[in-house]
Amino acid sequence: MGRSEDPGFEQLRRALRLANDLRDLPRGSEDQKQHAVAGLCALVGARIGLWVELKGLASGRVVLGNAFGVGWENAGQRDGFLHYVGSAQRRSEDPSLPRFAQVSAAPVATVMRRQLLQDREWYGSEHVQEFRRAGNVDDFIYTAFRTGPDTALTIALHRSWGDRPYTERDRQLVNVFHEECGFLHRPPEVPAALLAGLAPRLRETLRGLARGLSEKEIAAELRISPHTVHDYVKALHRHFGVQSRGELLARCLHPG
Repeated sequence: MGRSEDPGFEQLRRALRLANDLRDLPRGSEDQKQHAVAGLCALVGARIGLWVELKGLASGRVVLGNAFGVGWENAGQRDGFLHYVGSAQRRSEDPSLPRFAQVSAAPVATVMRRQLLQDREWYGSEHVQEFRRAGNVDDFIYTAFRTGPDTALTIALHRSWGDRPYTERDRQLVNVFHEECGFLHRPPEVPAALLAGLAPRLRETLRGLARGLSEKEIAAELRISPHTVHDYVKALHRHFGVQSRGELLARCLHPG
């Protein structure tokens, strides 16, 4: 690799400053995610940035789960992406994702599109012509933090259709940032003072919710019925005086 492809001092300083800024924001909050994605977009000249949960890495049949994005040009572009995540991805697979699954085994993996697919295969795919071109998004960098054998939390940085492709310098810069930011993906911790007044099963349920688990997943982990977990969640709502899961997590993870 030539020295001309290495990030410069000022670029590295900006990447590390962004990582440090994120430490001051509530862990797992929307503010933290938005600041991370928007900061990376500014760092490498991305038009749209996504924070996405990937599932199915072990099988190679990768699907996009929960997603958060910045930089949409208009509501139609955003709605088109949400439609793709919600249903269309099951009939028009992104051809880059099975390749990405093969190279994302490390705790942090950062790749450019052309490391996964050459131009002919990329631009000749139905997915690119139907969704990417219509949505005015093209070249990308994916940087993933592996959260389990089958899952990863991924930041995807997209340039507009026709923009110049990313360089190895861009990829390295994003990778440096992500290697500094493992703390972004650690589950938020419920303060001990809030747990102290709860029965053991309610504490375990609340910790599971804080980790992003569904009621069904908590039930499997605790080896109890989903109905029982649902009752525990309702008990937590009553205890903290909230009406929804979102309110509960906001109350417990970001008190004050």
